[in-house]
Amino acid sequence: MSIPLAFIICTEPGRLEAQSLMLATSIRKFCGNLKDTPIYSFHPRVGEPISQQTQEAFAALQVIHQQIPINQEFHEYYLANKPLVCAYAEQNIDAEILVFLDSDKCLFAEPTEFLLPENCNVRVRPEYGQGIGSTGSQDPQEWYWQRLYQVLGVKREIFVNTPIGNKRIRAYWNSGLVAVRRSAGIFTAWKENFTKVMHLDITPPQGIYFVEQSVLSVTLCALTDNVEHFSHNYSYPLPLHNRLSPELRLQDWDEITSIHYFNLFFYNDWNTQIKKLKKFNINSDKYKWLSQEVVRLNMSRTSVLHRYMLAIRRIEQKLQKFNIKINLSSLIEKTAKF
Repeated sequence: MSIPLAFIICTEPGRLEAQSLMLATSIRKFCGNLKDTPIYSFHPRVGEPISQQTQEAFAALQVIHQQIPINQEFHEYYLANKPLVCAYAEQNIDAEILVFLDSDKCLFAEPTEFLLPENCNVRVRPEYGQGIGSTGSQDPQEWYWQRLYQVLGVKREIFVNTPIGNKRIRAYWNSGLVAVRRSAGIFTAWKENFTKVMHLDITPPQGIYFVEQSVLSVTLCALTDNVEHFSHNYSYPLPLHNRLSPELRLQDWDEITSIHYFNLFFYNDWNTQIKKLKKFNINSDKYKWLSQEVVRLNMSRTSVLHRYMLAIRRIEQKLQKFNIKINLSSLIEKTAKF
């Protein structure tokens, strides 16, 4: 008999270890009736395992962690982990609903919207800003989306509004929080489409970094199912608070179901940055817990290296436009366990 719900995360050596631990701990502490939901953690590339300390902490949290070589073909592209792991989970975990979560998130209330109603097969959030998205026929990035639509057989046009600037763009959803009904086969379709696009070497203007997310979006557009959105207190983009449309800004920490904190806690001044959020009350026991966890897990220990890695990846992406491919970031990952 299948279980109603399972969480899926990716954890590899380095910064993801602390992030995944904080995420799992938040689920067990704050998720109410869903706090005991199974959590499956995957390390999908060949290499050294996560630390023994993290493995023991996972065991204490009843996180099922497995290192399985799911991502072999696209080993150098770490974001390929997401569609490949999700498809593997869809084919191997007997749950009615699967929820994929990026590790840079925390939950602070029972996420009842993860329990999809019978007539809903998928819930996501629109991408926060336009990014590589297209506003339509006059947009300089339109060619990329039309190419994806052509290759992946999209017959209908869907538009969404971005939380930043309320801009109307072609459906472009964030891949860091995705809830699907397993029987719909959405994750498997994502993997198949991702593999096809990678083989055809179709990349957006800003580089390969955004392929997995844009392919998820186009995969959802190709479905006959309606795509539902989470409420704006799910995966709340905390560092972007001041840039959100005013009607979407939360006022109090206790309004949050989950946050998306990006790289915030890898900077030593993260506490100061949070205090600069406009009209946002952080006087909450939940925020105090988060602050303690960030310190306990020493989240900022890789801050300098992480910033260098982001800069190197941006350079690599720019060079790819000129068919110059280097993988310095992958070499650093291997030697520094980033």
